[in-house]
Amino acid sequence: MQIEFYGVLAEVAGTRKMTLAADEARDVQGVLDALEQRLPALSGHLPRVACAVGDELVMRGETVNAGDTLALLPPVSGG
Repeated sequence: MQIEFYGVLAEVAGTRKMTLAADEARDVQGVLDALEQRLPALSGHLPRVACAVGDELVMRGETVNAGDTLALLPPVSGG
């Protein structure tokens, strides 16, 4: 599965995209846990990210499939 990082998340991760093996995670929370293991610098950001598959926001308990692209979106601030 592909992971896409946006905004500050891309800066912290040092990349805009990453690939995870299908057996590393079965749901969104599992993906976030795997990312925290691989990229500990993201750990402070992951509790607040929004996650999307395609054009739809997904909850952390939702299943992700091997062919999915999971986008991680940082919180929006400002006015």
